[in-house]
Amino acid sequence: MCCWLCLLMLTGPGCSSWKQKMAMRDSESQELVEQVRVATESGRQEQAAELLKRAVANNPNNAAVRQQLSEFLIANGYSEEAIQQLQRTTVLDPDDPRPYIDLSYLLYEKKQYTDALKNLELGLNLDPTNIRALILKGELEELAGLNGTAIETYHRVLQVDPYNIVSRLKLASLEIKMGEHNRATPILRPICHNNSATIDQRAEAQWLLGIAYGADRRWSDSVASLEQSLKNRKDVTADDWYRVAYACLQDGQMEKVYPAVTQALTLNPMHTETNRLSHFLTQQNQPTQIQQASMYTPLQQPGFIRQAPQPIPIQTLTPPQGWEWAARGPEASDLLPLQ
Repeated sequence: MCCWLCLLMLTGPGCSSWKQKMAMRDSESQELVEQVRVATESGRQEQAAELLKRAVANNPNNAAVRQQLSEFLIANGYSEEAIQQLQRTTVLDPDDPRPYIDLSYLLYEKKQYTDALKNLELGLNLDPTNIRALILKGELEELAGLNGTAIETYHRVLQVDPYNIVSRLKLASLEIKMGEHNRATPILRPICHNNSATIDQRAEAQWLLGIAYGADRRWSDSVASLEQSLKNRKDVTADDWYRVAYACLQDGQMEKVYPAVTQALTLNPMHTETNRLSHFLTQQNQPTQIQQASMYTPLQQPGFIRQAPQPIPIQTLTPPQGWEWAARGPEASDLLPLQ
């Protein structure tokens, strides 16, 4: 008897009325969402936000509307509000991977890495080939020091999209970091000439390629690649200029060493390695080189006062990060002296 009553309740006039109300609410919500699109395209962001909130209030159990609201909030920098909406959306529609992945990115930005990874795994369980989620997973694994696992993750991206430039750059950078520069070079070379890559991506590929060449003591190739990168590389540091100076020194391109030293010391006058290199330059016996050092180096250098500085052998100059092993190789004592 009870079952029949339940069936009547579900199929009777009351149920029909409930379905009609829900359909009406969905229709009203979609109309509001369309108004949001028009307002957004017209630049009326505040009006768009209010319309989306009305759409959610009108139909609070509609996961699709909440997802749209969260995407709007993310796009306009309202991360805290977006987190709240996404958390609610995962409850309303636990089979949709998008809110988990969006939530992971927001938590990652707030440095809540454990919660970010937890939501990311939930999203990847629903969508194992989601490239955006896989790339974030790799970044989180790098932060945790799980470089081998991160490499596997970036390879998973390339199985889905073999030409994914973001993943290729991250993979090459990790290979160099782990001392496998020969694995990095074939990944990087195609990016340097890829018109679909952005200028920043090509510059990063050229920079990493220069580092890989330096690790292999291909100093001439290293200098060429680093210089090409610097034409478009943003936020160049004193460490970067020291790397260029060191590569030029190893290749005997002395006319390029002095400007690179100057750039490094201009950015950081206390840069230890560059000051040692500058000291090394000024202690050479060739008058023209000493004159060049005095012209290009902004600091007062030892060697211009009466007491001669303590000699610094070229072998004692500190290589940039990633090139340390090259300086310790079998020919380390035969590194090019200044000509």
